[in-house]
Amino acid sequence: MIGENKRVEEMNYFELIAWLGIGSSHPGGFPATKQNLDAVQIKPEEYVLDAGCGSGLTACHLAKTVGCKIMGIDINSQMIEKARQRAEKEGVSHLVEFKVADVYELPFADNQFDVVIAESIAVFLDKVKVYRELYRVLKPEGRVADLEMAILKEMPAAVRHQMEECFGSGTNPLPFQEWLEALAQAGFQDVDIKNPQPLRDNGNIVLNELKKDWVLVKDLMSKINRQPGLVRRLQKNAGFMKRNRSYFGFGLVYGRKPTPPPLKLGFKDRLWQVLFRRKPRQ
Repeated sequence: MIGENKRVEEMNYFELIAWLGIGSSHPGGFPATKQNLDAVQIKPEEYVLDAGCGSGLTACHLAKTVGCKIMGIDINSQMIEKARQRAEKEGVSHLVEFKVADVYELPFADNQFDVVIAESIAVFLDKVKVYRELYRVLKPEGRVADLEMAILKEMPAAVRHQMEECFGSGTNPLPFQEWLEALAQAGFQDVDIKNPQPLRDNGNIVLNELKKDWVLVKDLMSKINRQPGLVRRLQKNAGFMKRNRSYFGFGLVYGRKPTPPPLKLGFKDRLWQVLFRRKPRQ
């Protein structure tokens, strides 16, 4: 397992977050999650996909507060195990299911979900490729709601290099307009940024969120004892964001999958309808 034979200094950001089991390391933390769920207005009868569910914090909160059914997926099996434990202990296993899956190749048929939610995954990935796959599994008129970090002003090369050192070479936040363009390129309509805001200095957000999450706090100290470099690693990432927060903001990248237009009938089908007043042959 990650972390048992690998030092935190050697882990990439995904490995670090997976080892810690944290599910709210995104900008704004869990308060931003709740604010965005209010904006999306998910209904009890809707089926939700939580793409990149982490340890299941958002999915279980949604199950408890709305009562809808949720499918959570994450590429890391450790996260999925923690998510299942959380759902069991919080009494929502009848509403929430978790499975290991790759957001690039979701193991679901077309048109399955009413809503897809995600939190800070596309920033590390090919945005259009991710959004096209989310588009595929959404039902017509389904919504995507993705909380992501954005660039508020041009970032110097040195700052970008430091960002990649902290969070990985694939880290690529976009200006808000480019986030919307990526969503539109994938086919979504009515694209919008909900709850846009600048990044605030909330200290070490990863450590803060760990301390507030009962699933994770119990083994945080043992991990610090086993890995003395953990606090330094978290402080390095937090220090970068504190020094450079004026470059960053975040918001909910939102869009709707349109209903496809009706198929145009050929001459023979139109003639068949006129002569026999029946639906065209299938």
